[in-house]
Amino acid sequence: MPFINKHIVAIDDTHSILNFLRISLEAEGARFQGVATASGGLALCETDRPDLIVLDLGLPDKEGFDILPRLKRLDRGGNLPIIVLTVRNGQKDREMAKLLGASAYITKPFVMNDLLDYMRKLLHIEEPHLQLVEPYQHD
Repeated sequence: MPFINKHIVAIDDTHSILNFLRISLEAEGARFQGVATASGGLALCETDRPDLIVLDLGLPDKEGFDILPRLKRLDRGGNLPIIVLTVRNGQKDREMAKLLGASAYITKPFVMNDLLDYMRKLLHIEEPHLQLVEPYQHD
């Protein structure tokens, strides 16, 4: 369980994505919380600081870009990883996300294993590797 004791928050108004993230991350040992609004996400992250945030750009109450700088400031060291997960595929959106401090930009639809790989990388979690062990030889 590589995400054990990691608190991951997703701010996305698509409930199926929140459920998909919840199932996948909890199976990996993460403590997951999902919210559907920018204001709810900010309030949650301000009271219970996450280790990583997944942020959609098109939220019903505000743009993800509007809260991205505030989310980054929650971590005094500026190292809080934020993955933008969005349907927007334009270069301007990618550049804006980078300028505002996003750690990664992933477009929907996405492959869950790719997202989990980005999360492991950003959280400095090494994947367990299968190691081949030679059987003991009796002489």
